[in-house]
Amino acid sequence: MVESSARSHADRFPRSSARVFLATLATLLLPAALLAGAAALAPVSAAEAEAAGTANAAEAPAAKALFSTPHLANITHPVTLTYAFTRQGPDGFTDIVREDIKIIHPDGTKYVMFNFLSGDHHVFYPALDGYRGNPVFMVFLEHDVNEMRDETGIAAAWYRNRIRAAFLDGAEVKQEKVNLGGREVPATLVTLTPFKGEERFAQLPQIAAKSYRFVLSDAVPGGILEIAAEMPAMPDQGLPARGERLVFQGVKDDPPEAAPQETAPKGTTP
Repeated sequence: MVESSARSHADRFPRSSARVFLATLATLLLPAALLAGAAALAPVSAAEAEAAGTANAAEAPAAKALFSTPHLANITHPVTLTYAFTRQGPDGFTDIVREDIKIIHPDGTKYVMFNFLSGDHHVFYPALDGYRGNPVFMVFLEHDVNEMRDETGIAAAWYRNRIRAAFLDGAEVKQEKVNLGGREVPATLVTLTPFKGEERFAQLPQIAAKSYRFVLSDAVPGGILEIAAEMPAMPDQGLPARGERLVFQGVKDDPPEAAPQETAPKGTTP
């Protein structure tokens, strides 16, 4: 049951920690979160929203594609979305990410839970409520940011700010046809290189060249076909290609569940 799951998650991830997590997502892309109507994020004042550049975000094509598009609109009943996860590099592995759309609210927003990787690689993320867009990419980015922090010692907030800035200015958005199960489907491709030209990465050229790719398509439930964060090989420096990739794998119907009693009211943080 969702109720027991919520209690289990609360035991493993205190409400204070959940509040910090949600706040970091708001920090990552505050204007876009507001566009998406992400009620689970910490509320901000009008002055704070204006200072964060809400108006600019509304005009940014990448922000529109990722945040103000209701990717979860094509999900009308509880399902589990499964994504294949691949890490490329010396410590490479494959795994699965599951996103459970547990509850469909009368206004069309969703209550979403995550099972991010398994075994020693598993990372817990709290459930999110009130979403129209698909938050799996925000969780992917938070995971990516924390890994870069651990590798370089540079604060996660700095990486979040650079990614946020790249979404608002500098991202490339294209309409393309992509292969899905042997057929071509229309898709929106968003790419960005948020660390290009950063002097602090003069000794870390792979991170400076790191690119992010988001492939969005209404042809798959949840609207996200692929997410990738990739660093190119640099043979002259003995550096192999590295990166992480999330690819939509399938969808499975779930039985309807009662609303979790442990969840804070919509529009508030735990």
